Amino acid sequence: MKDIFKDKKILFFSASFFGYQTEICKSLSRLGAGVDFFDERPKNTFWTKAMIRIDKRIIKNKIEKYYQKIIENTSETEYDYVFFLKAEVITLKMLQHLKRRQPKAKFVLYMWDSIKNSGSVEELFPIFDKILSFDRMDVEKNSFLIFRPLFYLDEYKKIALKEVKEIYDITFIGTGHTDRYDLISKVKEFCNDNKLNGYFFMYLQDLKIFFARKIFQKKFRNAKQKDFSFAPLRKEEIIKIIQESKCVLDIERAVQCGLTMRTIEVLGARKKLITTNSDIMNYDLYNENNIYVIDRLNPQLSIDFINGKYQHIDEDIYEKYCINSWLHEVFQ
Repeated sequence: MKDIFKDKKILFFSASFFGYQTEICKSLSRLGAGVDFFDERPKNTFWTKAMIRIDKRIIKNKIEKYYQKIIENTSETEYDYVFFLKAEVITLKMLQHLKRRQPKAKFVLYMWDSIKNSGSVEELFPIFDKILSFDRMDVEKNSFLIFRPLFYLDEYKKIALKEVKEIYDITFIGTGHTDRYDLISKVKEFCNDNKLNGYFFMYLQDLKIFFARKIFQKKFRNAKQKDFSFAPLRKEEIIKIIQESKCVLDIERAVQCGLTMRTIEVLGARKKLITTNSDIMNYDLYNENNIYVIDRLNPQLSIDFINGKYQHIDEDIYEKYCINSWLHEVFQ
């Protein structure tokens, strides 16, 4: 790959999401770039996150003071790139201010969520020089967006190189949002009926979220606290569990079309995928021997698929979805 990162200075903003922001920083540094990273949120408390999701204008002053301080503290550095993942928090006023203070920088935005699920992000679009999205339908509706799915880390590539006994038939690891609890309950029932060994890890950021969903979400009424963890798994634990799994279950948010990070990680690990996202059939990574699409309202699973052998696809496709290829395409 062309060396586009050597001695480049990058100002990087992202929410903290399961350590991926750290891995991006590490990969950029290994490629030769100098990275200054700042959390997109002024704080990562439950209430700050909740206010941002409800309407960030509620804490607008707090947000702008936070960004004002960052802009002042970084003004002596002349960056080549200012890079945002999602840009859910920064206000238009602060982004314009940052643009004035970094006139030579190329402003790049990568949307790892759908526009519909990203608040007022559209008002920021004119400030960016390049915008990429993981959501194929968003790209089809907006000609200025560049389509680029997510990536997998190098650790997932290493899974395929090791021979490890597979002890789980179906594995799910993810947050317990939207309709996931109801669907996973049905998959658990299928595993019990067919004497399959399943591993199901549903994460919630806070106990308050669990009780709120019990009150306001009909499909969550029968949920039990013991079905959830309020501390995330470490990356090493996730990798070990996927390594020991035949199939990984992925349930995307209903408002999204794009492939989740877990989907791409399963590709890198060369494991079989069970997914609710039928749009995956439009991708070059799709192979019916490796990927099984289910209806999220009425999931019908296949024992033959679960017990079937993984079929390797073109090596160029595996390479396309690794983190270094993703970074080159984002910054090219």
